[in-house]
Amino acid sequence: MRTDWRRALWWFIGVAALFAALTLVFLIERVKAREDPLAIADVAGVWQGSDGGRLTVRADGTADLERVTRPGPDCGRSTDAAGRSYTGPAAWVYDTYPDERPGIRFAYQGPATTKPCKIYLVVFPQKDGARGFLPQDPPGVSYVRSAGQQG
Repeated sequence: MRTDWRRALWWFIGVAALFAALTLVFLIERVKAREDPLAIADVAGVWQGSDGGRLTVRADGTADLERVTRPGPDCGRSTDAAGRSYTGPAAWVYDTYPDERPGIRFAYQGPATTKPCKIYLVVFPQKDGARGFLPQDPPGVSYVRSAGQQG
């Protein structure tokens, strides 16, 4: 009988230790996954797209968008190549596109309709600059930021 009690005690200690270790690993991974909030230094500057698009982001919340793919038909998107992009002023705020990393959201008035249009830039801050992408762009299109070239 005495060995059954010891065996149960060691089994309980083992299960408790395993649970504590798994909880610790989960908490460490959660802290690692938490991202620092973006700062002006992470987003302000000129973002050049691999497809020829360009985003000029200013610290005051304004931006100029050039040849940026429109997000959808409510924003005046047409089937002709010239109508598929937007060039003009926009305002921006910090935001997170669903299922993506933090970034910024641009808002502008649709040229073909009076509906407001929104474009998201998902941002990956790096030591030597920043990279990002617009979810509505075709696959493979990316943006690279040059902090010192504000227009």
